[in-house]
Amino acid sequence: MCTVPFIGSQGAFTSGDPVDIANKASLLSLVSNTILYWNTIKITKILNTLQQQGHSFQKETLARISLLPYKHVLPNGTYFANDNFQQS
Repeated sequence: MCTVPFIGSQGAFTSGDPVDIANKASLLSLVSNTILYWNTIKITKILNTLQQQGHSFQKETLARISLLPYKHVLPNGTYFANDNFQQS
């Protein structure tokens, strides 16, 4: 998962400067934890919806769900322009 958020150097520490390494490690940790948090929220919502529709799951099956998928992460971002946006 480290290679996606830092696409240029693919999560590698390319500098020997301790401050640069600490900054990159902190940011990598923040981005990775944010992806895990987002995945947890989304998977929980999906499972709750399926349960409301009458599906049931065994604990063993749920234990095999990985919170690490990152294919949905767009490393270069997607930006939308809204000309009608009003800041309050």
